[in-house]
Parts: sequence; structure tokens; C-alpha cells
Amino acid sequence: MTQVYETAPVSDTEPPVEEAPKPGMIAQLRGLYADGRELIDAEIGFQKARIAAVGQQVRAMAILAIIGLVLISCALIALVVGTMIALIPVLGAWGAMAATVAGSLLLAVLCLWAAAGRIGKISAMFAGDPEPDAGLPPETGANGAVA
Repeated sequence: MTQVYETAPVSDTEPPVEEAPKPGMIAQLRGLYADGRELIDAEIGFQKARIAAVGQQVRAMAILAIIGLVLISCALIALVVGTMIALIPVLGAWGAMAATVAGSLLLAVLCLWAAAGRIGKISAMFAGDPEPDAGLPPETGANGAVA
């Protein structure tokens, strides 16, 4: 048994659906301003969240770097003490201490000398006409000539 559904006849006399009037120029500009302001606020919020996340990473990185430097300092102290203990049978207590201090001072002087050389290079970079490094290849112009 099949059911038959009756539908109401569609008449051509129904009133047409009226379209909403288009907003004027000022209303459109206000809408554009509101949308732009909302976009800017969202972007500012996103950048604030990103900066906060970066700040947390920088904080963690700084803490880990400080812990690493402290551990390096402890390792260097242990190296100096271990060197002294190892040299006591060979040089005696005073000789081991003198050799360890002399070696440490020599390494410190070498490091300071290397740092002073770097300072000289930095000051040369800010001078009028820097000298080219010997290790770098010479710069060539567009026609292949050495500048």
C-alpha cells in the first residue's frame, strides 16, 4: 500500500521575498573599521602570547646556562686539585702547588692575549679602511677583476 502526499499548488501570486537594503557607504566603512580593529586586536593578542612563550624559553635557557657555567667551574677546580694531588709524589706538596698555579696562570695569560687580539680585530673593523684577512679570498667585481 503506497501513500500519496498532496502538495499545495504553488501560485505565482505569492509576494516576492524582499531583499534587505544594502548598507550605505558610511555603514560599510564602519564595518570595515570594526573588522580591521578586530584583526589588529587578535594579532596583538597572538604576538603577546608568542612573546610570553619565548620569554619562558629564554628564562629556562638562562637558568640552564648558569647551571652549566657553575658545573664547568666546578670541573676546572677539580682538575686543578686533581693535578696538584697527582704531582705531589713527583714534586712534593709545594712543588705541585707551584706547578699547578704556574700552569693555571699561563693558560689565563694565553686566553687574555687571544681576547686582546680579538679586540684589535674589532677596532680594525670600525676603522676607516679595514685590512682584508689573509684567509679570505679576494672580492671580485662584475667583470671578474679583483677589487
